[in-house]
Amino acid sequence: MNSQEELLNRRLRSLTRTAPFVMAVAMLCISVEVAAQTFRSAPASAAEMKNPYAADAQAAAGGKKLYAQNCAQCHGNNLQGMGPAPSLIGPSTRNAKPGEIFWFITNGNLNNGMPGWSQLPKQQRWQIVSFIESKNTVAGQ
Repeated sequence: MNSQEELLNRRLRSLTRTAPFVMAVAMLCISVEVAAQTFRSAPASAAEMKNPYAADAQAAAGGKKLYAQNCAQCHGNNLQGMGPAPSLIGPSTRNAKPGEIFWFITNGNLNNGMPGWSQLPKQQRWQIVSFIESKNTVAGQ
């Protein structure tokens, strides 16, 4: 084997030893960046808002009715998502803070097909948040 082949073999062995480490570091960096993001680009102030109806079964029941009237046509009766409208059950919603969900319901994102629902009274928007949260805290979800 000539010196060029030996050099090439050494470099290849070096790359195969370091590639898994480089990939692990890259994955960690991506995970940290994703974890630092807020739900649907909600501002930090939204994350600070507390749901005044947290763990209130009556509020969640009212939110279920409001969801059926205003949200189910896009997000599905069981929050499973339909067409371009995403599911509201899963890690993204489960990990969102109540205020972030409230902010997104209020402001929407028309570029992605989500209207803002600021015309609904604040109490009703919080009830919808309560309903969505109740579905995301059920055992096994």
